[in-house]
Amino acid sequence: MGEMKSAARRIVLSAGATVFILWLLMYAPSPYVVFGPGIAVPVESMVELANGADGASQQQTAGSFMLTAVRLTDPNIWGVITAGVNPDKDIRWKWDVFGGQSKSKYVEQINEIMGSSQQTALQAAYEYADIPYNIEEGEPVPARPEDRVSIRAEDIGGPSAGLVFALRTIDLLTEGDLTKGLRIAATGTMDKDGSIGAIGGVKQKTVAVSLEGADLFLVPKGNEKQARKTAKRLSSQTVIVGVATLDEAVQAIAAAAIERRS
Repeated sequence: MGEMKSAARRIVLSAGATVFILWLLMYAPSPYVVFGPGIAVPVESMVELANGADGASQQQTAGSFMLTAVRLTDPNIWGVITAGVNPDKDIRWKWDVFGGQSKSKYVEQINEIMGSSQQTALQAAYEYADIPYNIEEGEPVPARPEDRVSIRAEDIGGPSAGLVFALRTIDLLTEGDLTKGLRIAATGTMDKDGSIGAIGGVKQKTVAVSLEGADLFLVPKGNEKQARKTAKRLSSQTVIVGVATLDEAVQAIAAAAIERRS
């Protein structure tokens, strides 16, 4: 009888331990967040001439510019474990990412940063295209109303879309097709003087643009090595080019178009 009770106790304890481990893996909160491949989407519908007077001209490009972003998740312990064996994902401490604030507050903060980066991207594009403008209530306003461009990028945060927004704006305001028929993904912070700054998540962004079949991926010089390494691991057909300025980005597009035709 004692042996039967002992066996029953072991079964109960084993079952209890199994339930606890499963709860820990599936439901217990983790102190980590995971960065994974996110989106790579055209920006033509996000960046348009504000007056809308010539809607047809806004779409007259044989290629496209693509915005890319990482996917940030707040997984359970099991999700963290699976992310640890996935070469396309990175695990970070929540504190290092959120800085002690809530996820919703963090999202609000990066959305504000996105708004600021849009205005800087417009300034850089106006400077590149030699379009006169004034700053009114923090926004660059061209002297001619027909040169005004609006950017709407809902639910996308951070400053890294500055480069692609500037390129799309230049395409709208200058003659010809800046894409040269290519599907061009681009990432990088943008300064009003045309300087391009490094960004985070380039590994995940390289995965996303490769899956979407981008012909060219323009990245900041400081991120070029990692992007090339990731593209090589994926056997990606996307050409990676590091650029330091808006002028270099435009030149890289022209060079890629020539290379493709040869």
